[in-house]
Amino acid sequence: MRNILTLAFPLIISQLISMALVLTDVWMMSRLSISALAAGGLGASIYSFVFIVASSTIGCVANLIAIAYGQRVARPDHGNQQIRFAIKGAVLLSVMLSAVLITCFNWAPELLRFAQQPESVIDPAMQYVNALKWAMLPSLLLLVLRGLTSAFGNVRSIMVMSSLTIFLNVPLSYLLAFTFDFGLAGLGAGTVLAASFVMVGYAFWVFQRDEFKAFSPWKNVHEYSFSLLKPLLAMGLPIALAALLEHGLIYGGTLMAGTIAVAALALHQILLQCLSFTWNINFGFAQASAILVGQQYGAQNYRAIKHIAVRSFLLTTVISVVLCGGFLLWPEFIAHLFNLDEPLTALLSSVLWVVALSFMVDAWQLLAINLLRGMKIVIGPTIITAVGYWLFGLPAAWWLLKPYQLTGIWAGIGIGLAVTGVLLLVQLIVAIRQHEKCSENAQLEH
Repeated sequence: MRNILTLAFPLIISQLISMALVLTDVWMMSRLSISALAAGGLGASIYSFVFIVASSTIGCVANLIAIAYGQRVARPDHGNQQIRFAIKGAVLLSVMLSAVLITCFNWAPELLRFAQQPESVIDPAMQYVNALKWAMLPSLLLLVLRGLTSAFGNVRSIMVMSSLTIFLNVPLSYLLAFTFDFGLAGLGAGTVLAASFVMVGYAFWVFQRDEFKAFSPWKNVHEYSFSLLKPLLAMGLPIALAALLEHGLIYGGTLMAGTIAVAALALHQILLQCLSFTWNINFGFAQASAILVGQQYGAQNYRAIKHIAVRSFLLTTVISVVLCGGFLLWPEFIAHLFNLDEPLTALLSSVLWVVALSFMVDAWQLLAINLLRGMKIVIGPTIITAVGYWLFGLPAAWWLLKPYQLTGIWAGIGIGLAVTGVLLLVQLIVAIRQHEKCSENAQLEH
């Protein structure tokens, strides 16, 4: 359990710092105006929805490196080669995906009108998006670097890197948005500049260290090939699809909230930031557990995988209960943080208990799916997310929207997350038992 917490704590802090980048933007949006908050939050949702395709695909490089790290125990040369291939493939794919997906934002205004979003928020939302989209490539390259250092257990550097990002982002964004009066576009541009500066600096630091020098993407350039994309795409595309399905549930709720009123849309953005807060804590924890599982999977130590999974779920449950209780006990703090008036504060309090329950089931499904990815199991979880999010979550949110408004939307989101979590947990138990059985049979044969 100590190994999990030692690896998880810096990753959780790093995730919270990364989340603070968005949170500070949302806070500054609220200082511009409520309409800017609604428009900027909608723009952030658009960017996040597109970025998740790339980041989920590239993010699996951490799992591949962790597995290769475990393989180094028995075959050092093979393991090191696989790490080099994973990094070069991820860099190549980052450039390709950035070029394609940045172009996709050109169709965003038409899609927003098709989704019946208020016309008054579309143009300012796109001002934010058109600036923020240039953060895609440096953000993806930072994911590659993070995947390498986390798989090697050097997670403190990730925490420092994330801290530097926010220390740059906040003053840059404030300066551009308020001093130079660029508004929402200035907030997006500040994030781009901060991500770019930190990516260059972190890459220089990483590949100057002896343990990482051999994996520099500019060394052994003859190894670059489109074939390097195959393992990333084989594992990353199902992960990306699962992430899209989840974000389809979350941001489908955003579109539904937009049909109620601008005030409901603004409050929904704040609730999404609350969900993002708990998600980032749980994701940092789940990522640490998945890295440990990947290392043991590469070393074929399946009994250790079971122990990691059991302890991870116990810790996740405790963390989720504490977080859920905190939100229910202090809703006024959230209202004050986002400068909400009395009617919006009352609405927040009425919805928050449903949102808090969603936080808990989200933590369980997030941990389960990451542990399965640590064992390179991605197809089954993607099918499960399709069932849970789209056959249960979205229909439930739509059905509950009319009678319960924003509360009904979040109840539907919670139902989707709960169904997905239960099904993923069942698959995880089955997968661990199968690996244990195969290991026992192999030992008997020897």
